[in-house]
Amino acid sequence: MRAALSSPKIGSGFPGRCHLSAHRRSRGVAATDHCHPRAQLRPGRRDIPKPGKPTGALGLVVALLFYCGQVPAADGIRVHCRGQGPPLYLIGGGPAFTTWNLQPIQDRLGDGYRVCRWDMRGVGDNAGFPVKPAVSALAQWLDDMREVLPRAPVTLWGHSWGALQVLLFARKYPERVFRLILSNPVDPGLRSLEHIEQKRFVHPENHARLALEDMGTPAEDLHNLRSKVASYFVDADQGWAYAAGFTRADANNRLNVRIWDDYRQTPLADADVRQLADKIRGVVYCRDDVLQPESLTEYRRLLAGEKHHVLTGCAHFPWEENPEAYYAVLRRLLE
Repeated sequence: MRAALSSPKIGSGFPGRCHLSAHRRSRGVAATDHCHPRAQLRPGRRDIPKPGKPTGALGLVVALLFYCGQVPAADGIRVHCRGQGPPLYLIGGGPAFTTWNLQPIQDRLGDGYRVCRWDMRGVGDNAGFPVKPAVSALAQWLDDMREVLPRAPVTLWGHSWGALQVLLFARKYPERVFRLILSNPVDPGLRSLEHIEQKRFVHPENHARLALEDMGTPAEDLHNLRSKVASYFVDADQGWAYAAGFTRADANNRLNVRIWDDYRQTPLADADVRQLADKIRGVVYCRDDVLQPESLTEYRRLLAGEKHHVLTGCAHFPWEENPEAYYAVLRRLLE
């Protein structure tokens, strides 16, 4: 399987990006570019213009392909890349959650890095890729990572569950990993999840947003998803505003349960994390995260030295809650 790279969804405030697509013709590839100087899509949408006829000089097309992240491939996992420079791959949380919400990180770091992300098999953009029932779903995700990532060692950033996923990949393929950055990570022993439901930020208006007639309908499922997202934020207004961008298609609950079950069958041991210590550049936490204090306690036990960075003014999504402090730390870790 090969990875199909495409330009990411455009959120408001980022006009002038280019949408690129590629179509395979037998052994050759014809790439088409779609540049919309004034195009702005609503936050939460993943609409990409339909391909048209090739336009522009070959050199311009090549340059646009490089910048917008479209690499000719067919029938592969859809990957979104942005920017130029050393490769940086973002692995999101959940598990079985979409990654469009990581686009702000791509936008912020794209001036110095080629920042890529993708929805895992069975989720979001790649929901159409089947997850084999007789094989570990997590093993299939790690196999996809092996195919998607470049052969040369790369930097992997993992958020929440994604921190465990990048550690698992590094355990299996250490030669493919140059550096690891763990952000708001779940600890390998899952101690930070033991009381998470009691630690969520329960905003008073949560239940008022669900009408009685919505009970037992898809509207209730959507409300539950958005309520859960909002519960990771200290600030209710910011949490609900952020959650409003998500739809039911952004999460796969059955796959979420399956991935956690798979992880419990082959979890990371303390020795695994310590063996990867030289590759772990840093671990970033938020003081008000629902994963605290267990996450910080466990990783400090496993990793000695100055790898730990605790931020204030944020909970679980620091690039949204305290972006300036977060990117200052992130850029230092990437140096």
